[in-house]
Amino acid sequence: MIDALWNRLLAGLERLAREERGDGLVNWVVLAVGLAAAAAAVVALLRPAITDAAQKMVNFISGG
Repeated sequence: MIDALWNRLLAGLERLAREERGDGLVNWVVLAVGLAAAAAAVVALLRPAITDAAQKMVNFISGG
């Protein structure tokens, strides 16, 4: 069992040594920028509906 864990650890370290050192970070940055752009687009499209719903909630809570 210890041999299997050790071999798995060594295989993982060898794989890390072979990979380019910034690819993972670049992928995460691209993903984060894409998600932020998508969220901004959704908010921009739904802003009138969100504003209207928020005003209705305020009116309901305030009793007016």
